[in-house]
Amino acid sequence: VLHHASFPPRDPSLPCKSSCQTMSSVVRNSKFRHVHGSSGNKEVWYENLNCAPSATPDSNLVACNTKYLAVAWRGGGGPFVVHPMACTGKMSSTPKMFQGHSGPVQDLDFSPFYDEVIASVSEDASVKVWNFKDKLTPEAPMAEDVGEECATTLSGHSKKVTLVRWHPTASHVLVTSSFDNTLRLWDANKGAESFKTATVPDAIQHISWNYDGSNVAVSSKDKFVRVLDPRTDTVAVEFEAHTGAKGCRVCYLGTTHMLATTGFSRQSDRQLFVWDVRGTDKGKAVVEHLVDTASGSLMPFYDSDVNMLYLAGKGDGNVRYYEIVEGPPYIHYVDQYSGKDPQRGLGMVPKRGVDTAGTEIAKFMRLCDKHIEPLSFKVPRKSETGNDDLYPPTFSGRPSLSADEWLGGKNADPILDAISAPPPNLTA
Repeated sequence: VLHHASFPPRDPSLPCKSSCQTMSSVVRNSKFRHVHGSSGNKEVWYENLNCAPSATPDSNLVACNTKYLAVAWRGGGGPFVVHPMACTGKMSSTPKMFQGHSGPVQDLDFSPFYDEVIASVSEDASVKVWNFKDKLTPEAPMAEDVGEECATTLSGHSKKVTLVRWHPTASHVLVTSSFDNTLRLWDANKGAESFKTATVPDAIQHISWNYDGSNVAVSSKDKFVRVLDPRTDTVAVEFEAHTGAKGCRVCYLGTTHMLATTGFSRQSDRQLFVWDVRGTDKGKAVVEHLVDTASGSLMPFYDSDVNMLYLAGKGDGNVRYYEIVEGPPYIHYVDQYSGKDPQRGLGMVPKRGVDTAGTEIAKFMRLCDKHIEPLSFKVPRKSETGNDDLYPPTFSGRPSLSADEWLGGKNADPILDAISAPPPNLTA
């Protein structure tokens, strides 16, 4: 375990002095040591947003794929907006919306396989899966509202539904969490609940699928993280994570069999822990890293192609990023992006949406108060240097399994393909 000392920073969102950052100052043989983050200029922003406030502190608030972005909107019932990424600039103050929930939308998630399918969850205790292929194109905003005729409603939770995550390798499978303290698995193609996966002892705060979708990690208000097999309702490992009173988030680290958590100490310091969830140290923290003393939660995002972990502070303007390795010291602090405006949420664009000619390795949609701005992370290189080594085979956008195959017990890794390969353009 790494032990970290810190000195009181002038700005609580500035990084604390730590051995993790000291180690990163030693020259390492890594092509990602000099990754640089920058925000797009105002011409590529999405402005005039009127996003709904979320009562769920653990939602990222903005969802995106390579063609669209989505946010919950203020208004009666629970409307949300899906907007083409190609349509930058000022949005209409009265955009056409998805209307179907009777309570505010708490979370949104695009299908990883079907560009025109999105799931929404709401205070009204329902889960809805929307297919908007005939309602919206990537070239122009919607011309009319989308109603429940385009949605499949999944009912089973008894209280507010807080989070939704699509399965990473099986088509039409998603998991949801609720204030009824349950996780539920759904087959969206059949419009039915497949399993009531688990009842957790306390309120669920965050969920994350592992690389092949065989397990799901769950953090809860009792300060424990549990790794569950969602098809058998068995707990593979559980451990107490952060001791602070605020929420904890979880994020699997690709194929490493490690799990990252972000949370708070008893003194309200923001922390990043890394856990071994499969090896000889199963359930033990191999890294305990003090990040800073700011008050907002840290939203984790992991790029398994290049082993980069991004931590975005909710309510501040910082995004820190680390390179993950499978042996000690496990994490190398790289740098941080500091934005002018505080961020309410962040969504990670799939790797196929990055600019390979510009050596971009990651792209996010950064939600501020009244606008969304693209945030780009690039590897600085001379123009005559080739870039192929920055882009190993990446997620192809094709499912490895059907819902029935996965629900029947099969597992499979994501299908990978060259980033230059044409998109599959699957139809749900």
